[in-house]
Amino acid sequence: MSTRVSRSLSARRFAALAAVTGISLTLAACAGGSEPASVPSADGAPADLGAAAIQFGWLPNIENGAIIAAVEEGYYDDLGLDVEILPGGPEVAVDAQIVSGGALVGLMTTESLANSVLSGAPLVGVAAVYQYSSNAIVSLADSGIEEPMDLEGATIGLSANDRTTLPFLEWRGLDMDTITTVPVDGSPTPLASGEVDAIVSPIGNVPVVLAAQGIETSVIPVADHGHNRWSSILTVRQDSLEDPEKLAQIRAIIEGTLVGVEVLLEDPAAVGEITYEAYGEQLGLELETQVEGAVVWADLIERGRERSGGALLEVTESGIEETQSLFDNILVIDLDANDIFDLTVAEGIL
Repeated sequence: MSTRVSRSLSARRFAALAAVTGISLTLAACAGGSEPASVPSADGAPADLGAAAIQFGWLPNIENGAIIAAVEEGYYDDLGLDVEILPGGPEVAVDAQIVSGGALVGLMTTESLANSVLSGAPLVGVAAVYQYSSNAIVSLADSGIEEPMDLEGATIGLSANDRTTLPFLEWRGLDMDTITTVPVDGSPTPLASGEVDAIVSPIGNVPVVLAAQGIETSVIPVADHGHNRWSSILTVRQDSLEDPEKLAQIRAIIEGTLVGVEVLLEDPAAVGEITYEAYGEQLGLELETQVEGAVVWADLIERGRERSGGALLEVTESGIEETQSLFDNILVIDLDANDIFDLTVAEGIL
């Protein structure tokens, strides 16, 4: 079992970023036309940036382990920001929370952010944790389903809010008249029991849970077949970027999240333990699935970095081009992908 992550990693990281942090606040003030809300004290203590909330799309679990670790281990505190995690769920609209001011930052997917912007929400993404789609088509190992075209004639389990898988399969050329869909809630039971031939799930969820039960699966990452939907996009109100105090908080959230991501990559098991200790009893999480899932989610972050060619969390021009292709070919969204991202906010951090 891994030991708990030492705050020394955070200290090393922020020692390197200390100058950047000071410069960042100064630049934010210049951009906003006024002095920053607070500056580092003469003794080097972090500026008091106040408090801010991050809205999750779902209940806290290892998928957002980097942010959970950043809160629990004090990485945001090291920057002078008190961060509260707001759990999500089926009744929580992340975009509405951000727009209403209930959360400074919310975690959104590519299509949810795009649809919100098309509906008039004044939102923009400033960084993205997962730039390699976490979704996969999962079947039992002996199913013979090894690529999307093998789903012809299959029964597929889809969550109620999944609006992208069927357009993706149609784009791939599958005869949709042969497909039967069954609503599922994220549980692996329909797959394990044979109710469905395949289920669409984050790679770090159903495959990990079934592996813990000794059930082998076949996993087809949809990103490898042209459907690269990002998730955990750090999303804010556009006008928050014009407010020096909020801009400083947003930049601190990006910096603290970056440290959480680095910790996840360095020691996934430790972040799994942190997540379990913070939410296991409250939400019924299992230690084994959080620890093993951490390895999967860390791998997805690395794959995204390799794919985009940028730094961790960084939204690159090539990433935006791929997002545009997703809009044009699969989601059929009439939107310029450049309009939903601001590449300037994270400058000097990532």
